[in-house]
Amino acid sequence: MSVSDPFLKRPLLTLVVSLLILLAGLLSLASLDVENLPPIAPSRVSVSANYPGASAEVVEQGVTNLMERQLNSLERLETITSSSSANGASVQLSFRGNQGELDQINVQNEASLISRQLPQPVSRQGLRVRRSSSDLLMVLSFSDSSNTYTRAFISSWVDRQVREPLLRINGVGDVVLFGSSDLAYRLWLDATKLSRFELTIEDVKTALRRENVLAALGQVGDSPAPEGQQYTLPLRMEGRLRNQQELENLIVKPLGGGNSVRLQDLGTVRLGEERYGSIARNLDGQAAVAVGIFQRDGSNALAVSRSVEELLNQASLDFPPGLEVETIVDYASNVQESINQAIAALRDAVLLVFAVLLLGLGNWRLALITAVAIPVALVGSFTLLKLSGGTLNAFTLFGLVLATGVVVDDAIVVSEDIGRRISGGAKPFRAAREAMDELSGAVIATSLVLIVVFLPVLVMPGSLGRLYQPLAVVISSTILFSTINALSFTPVASAVLLGKSFRPAPKQVERLRRGLARSSQWLDALQQPYQRLLERALRRRRLVLSLLGAGLLITAIGLRALPTGFVPQEDGGQIRGVVVLPEGASLERTQSAMQRVQQAVATEPLVRYGNFYAGRSFGDSAPNKGIFFLRLKPLQQRSTSTSEVVERLNPALQRAMAGDGRVILSQPQPVRGFGSEGGISLNLLDVSGGRLSLQQFGDEADDFIAAAKASGRFERVGTRFSANAPSLEVIPDRQQLAAVGVSLEEVVAVIGDSFGSTYVNDTFSDARVRRVIVQLQGSDRSSPGDVLRLLVRNRDGRLIPLSNLVRLEPTTGPTSINHSELSRAISIRAKPKRGISSGQAMATLERVQQQRNTPTTELQFTGLSLEEQRAGGGTWKLFGLGLLVVYLLLAALYESAIDPVIILITVPLALLGVVLGLAARGLFLDVYGQVGILVLISLAAKNGILIVEFANQRVKRGIAVSAAIREAASLRLRPILLTGVSSLAGFLPLVLASGAGAARSISIGTVAFSGLLASTALSLLVLPVVYEIVKTWEQKRTQKLG
Repeated sequence: MSVSDPFLKRPLLTLVVSLLILLAGLLSLASLDVENLPPIAPSRVSVSANYPGASAEVVEQGVTNLMERQLNSLERLETITSSSSANGASVQLSFRGNQGELDQINVQNEASLISRQLPQPVSRQGLRVRRSSSDLLMVLSFSDSSNTYTRAFISSWVDRQVREPLLRINGVGDVVLFGSSDLAYRLWLDATKLSRFELTIEDVKTALRRENVLAALGQVGDSPAPEGQQYTLPLRMEGRLRNQQELENLIVKPLGGGNSVRLQDLGTVRLGEERYGSIARNLDGQAAVAVGIFQRDGSNALAVSRSVEELLNQASLDFPPGLEVETIVDYASNVQESINQAIAALRDAVLLVFAVLLLGLGNWRLALITAVAIPVALVGSFTLLKLSGGTLNAFTLFGLVLATGVVVDDAIVVSEDIGRRISGGAKPFRAAREAMDELSGAVIATSLVLIVVFLPVLVMPGSLGRLYQPLAVVISSTILFSTINALSFTPVASAVLLGKSFRPAPKQVERLRRGLARSSQWLDALQQPYQRLLERALRRRRLVLSLLGAGLLITAIGLRALPTGFVPQEDGGQIRGVVVLPEGASLERTQSAMQRVQQAVATEPLVRYGNFYAGRSFGDSAPNKGIFFLRLKPLQQRSTSTSEVVERLNPALQRAMAGDGRVILSQPQPVRGFGSEGGISLNLLDVSGGRLSLQQFGDEADDFIAAAKASGRFERVGTRFSANAPSLEVIPDRQQLAAVGVSLEEVVAVIGDSFGSTYVNDTFSDARVRRVIVQLQGSDRSSPGDVLRLLVRNRDGRLIPLSNLVRLEPTTGPTSINHSELSRAISIRAKPKRGISSGQAMATLERVQQQRNTPTTELQFTGLSLEEQRAGGGTWKLFGLGLLVVYLLLAALYESAIDPVIILITVPLALLGVVLGLAARGLFLDVYGQVGILVLISLAAKNGILIVEFANQRVKRGIAVSAAIREAASLRLRPILLTGVSSLAGFLPLVLASGAGAARSISIGTVAFSGLLASTALSLLVLPVVYEIVKTWEQKRTQKLG
């Protein structure tokens, strides 16, 4: 009795089980979230602080170090990095696990404690805590085609009319404005007028604090009140200055006789930006404000994108005339393209597999019975995917494509064996029972092997585990449901349809049936040539074993020499650029360079949209740097790849710079959450314990970069760090300060207020809280001499020029200082030459550092490069565990330690095919290819199980080992070839893929196709030889011992 007997007795039960599997799968599919790849990036939270006027070194010492020490003790903290630059600091924290909201709350709690310990200008503005950009979904650019609006107006309008409604969309986690800042009242003071009225900036600040107050006055008659109190009257006063006019009329100094010095007498008041230093423009050179939309964890990227588009369509009706919006970054479109491509590959795989079934089985009934396994298994897998918390993404859909040709294997073996018995004269249901008595063990064994190989994946930690686990769930569940189908629906349907006589078919259908019957004869035609070849192999066993040994050696050498990568670069139509001018360049000079870059980019016909930001870079801000984002036309509208566009733009942009700096172009990382730029990312760490100065540390980095370039394996290696940015050092004369009665604190304050900016307090305007910020006007802080002309009040009330108290000396220093794991770090980017894999490039960089032999520095990979480094050893451990689990399962099933070895001899044959296939196509072994290898372990073992299972049954019946293996190999040739060809047909759409996500498809398809082809072809000869040798030896050993 087999497990199929209950279904053969109750055919309706079989139909109900299949329908329930389909129904549950369809309901689960409707509620699955959609994304491009599983979220493998760790949870990240950033903490940023503003310190107006402070240099990078001051920010590092007074803000960053304190923040790092406090945040370093957070629970589940994995990495901590920071960037200290002029005017502010940013600390990036990544956490183990996927509890982003909880991590943000914990960081916020710590930040509230830190804020009290920071310098007053920082603590007054507070620390900003937010989730980092791993979930950036879209970037919208708002620009003025009419050139009538200021950037401040655009920023204010977008903030109110677009940002706030976007935050209310379900699935939107955060909305951030780039290239702009909040509006604030800026008080631009004239140094000459201040001197004329014998005033300082501190006097203006005092007047603002005195006259611009928030009044909380209580109420008349409030409790406790006298007995009999009949009313309460709240007391109100408008203590805040509400608009520009009221600020201009603020009295700073009474003069007597009813006259006074008002703020308008000392400078101008304007509603401007809270922070300057970043200028944004679009591809046409118009002022722009960009809006970054971040996706909330667990939401559907496509649904959020559609909601954003609907909101924009509705809001566009109320746009001010001339205001336009462009989508610069649209991750959802990449998701949609990837999903569409995977669905197309799945569709083609299903059609090809069904065509193979028709042509191979030669019977439309057999083909139909077998093909039912495809919808049952594929749709049913969505149920377990939903229960496991997975998402519908390109990776899981590729798993379905891989499974398409595999899920019919069991049904092919069962239906064909039942058909053969019915053709031999057996009654239909008796034939089904006999077939299942013989085959159910092999069907269950092969299915268990296919499933258990993924068990180590389900408990694998880290990013590799998060990447593989949804795929493991999908493939395992498809095999599970295909096995249920093969044990229930297939035998019942075979008994009903193959044993039933149908009325004569029309002539056209009859001709089709005969044609199909003839088409399957190619399998029968291979029977005799295969038997002759098998006889030769069994007679020349030493030659076969020698060839097997040579193949294993080639496989070992090939796997070791095969270039490795992590995730291939896809053509997403996105380009990102960095513009770097010489140190000390002003923002205006950088803006001029950015305009030349923008004009050069505008001549490229394939660039559809662009946004350009002067004064910013990826990870920091500096007046001599700029970044830009380009979006190309859709892939369907261009025959040129993104990489080719980058190569074409590079020389044009370098010419546009005219020797005043450089432009670096790159494509985004293929996985979200691992940085904004592609290539190899790494840090050089200062582990000297403070012995290295920044200048010496920079020299170490330059030496490392020079050595890496000398290796000849990189197109570009560089860093944006410089310790030689021109600056002025203010040297106080402390003795003179004491003599005239001025404290150093007062000197620092007057310079900081004048050349930096000072947030004094707030006002309330247009239903918004606006900050009031004081600073000297631009013409009074444009040269070093302006510092010495400043006035400071001594303890006697006299104004003393700073030229009497300090002197200026030119010096150099860094514009930004990075830390990693509390140590100083210099960030380096490397782009390998074409044909050099990321794994080879990383190995070269490690070798360069080892050869330098510098104990004061260490190499640390970051971002996606770090994940690749971590995954390198973990992948092969995973394969080893998979093989071990399969071996143990087969040993338990066959109660033998030898049979699993015979079966698994097919695995290295599959790996030989992988090595040859990847080498022939010039591909690297990346994570997609590694998934293919994991699948091959079970697919390769499947053929061995079919042969060994049948041969063992014959040996138990007393047939000689030699005769048993000949009969098993010959009898199982047809189902092995048919299942192999059907699987290869399912892989073919991946092998021949083209389009945006072709790189991943080609990688996984090539590995699966070439490995299965080699395994199927070679195992039909090698496995019988190994079986005969091992089993003959085992019998002799048993007889000798017994």
